[in-house]
Formats: sequence, C-alpha cells, structure tokens
Amino acid sequence: MKFEFKGLSSYEENSMPNFMGDAEIRSVIQEFINMDEAIEYVSNHHGFVKTEDGKFAFEVRNISAVG
Repeated sequence: MKFEFKGLSSYEENSMPNFMGDAEIRSVIQEFINMDEAIEYVSNHHGFVKTEDGKFAFEVRNISAVG
C-alpha cells in the first residue's frame, strides 16, 4: 500500500491563503504494508522524511493512503 507524507497538515493546506501561487508543496510517496508501519517509519526517523534525492527533508505532519 502506498502512503504520501506531507509537511503540512490537511487543515493547514486547506485553510492557508495561497499567496505563493503555484508553490510546490513537497511530499514523499513510499510503500508500506499498512498505516502502522508507515507511522513507525516516521517515528524511527525522528518525525522526518527526506526526498529520494536526499536534498530536502521535512517534518511529517500528514500521512495518507494513496490509491
């Protein structure tokens, strides 16, 4: 099962005025067996996830199943 990790909570994403136009909201999609395993992964990495290229890391505020 694929999960998307975002640095903004869904509330922040929906309520924040879009002053930056088409600014990129970074996210990472990874595959795990279930939500508990995805949460454990984030916990083991001190609440952070980094992009595949390793150039950006962010504190995870939102995990959602994709597809």
